[in-house]
Amino acid sequence: METREVPSAHFLIKIESFSLFDKIQVDNDYISVNLAMTDTSSLPTNWEVNVVFNIFLFNQISGHYLYSPGITRRFQTMKFEWGLSKFISMEILSDPSNGCLVNDTCVFGAEVFIIERQAAVECLSLDNVDTCYNHDLMISDFSKLEETWNSAYFIDGGQK
Repeated sequence: METREVPSAHFLIKIESFSLFDKIQVDNDYISVNLAMTDTSSLPTNWEVNVVFNIFLFNQISGHYLYSPGITRRFQTMKFEWGLSKFISMEILSDPSNGCLVNDTCVFGAEVFIIERQAAVECLSLDNVDTCYNHDLMISDFSKLEETWNSAYFIDGGQK
């Protein structure tokens, strides 16, 4: 996870009386966070939505947000829920020095960015190509090379 000062731009949820989860038999070693598409009745059959999302947890001591950066997923009719099954461990969340759970309260958030299909599609068509050129490079002592290596120059199609 990474940290940032800026809160989630889209959703925040404050959970008070967090310890009550233990009383209703919610007992895991990790906190899972999921996002789901709801009210999909107005969407066409076989709909899909591609998104990039971030999940946040507010550190109430530092004022920063822990977050999972840039998770890309496709929501669709057959898979309308995605998330992180092990977002943060209960041990880390419950440790008072971490600032995530203060006075039995924690704050989660999410940002969801829809990826619009607006790609520019171009086509490169090679017509009347008669000459095929291959150039073999022999590299001696490859494992001993420095970070960059330049081959000898060669000419093809009038280009060096």
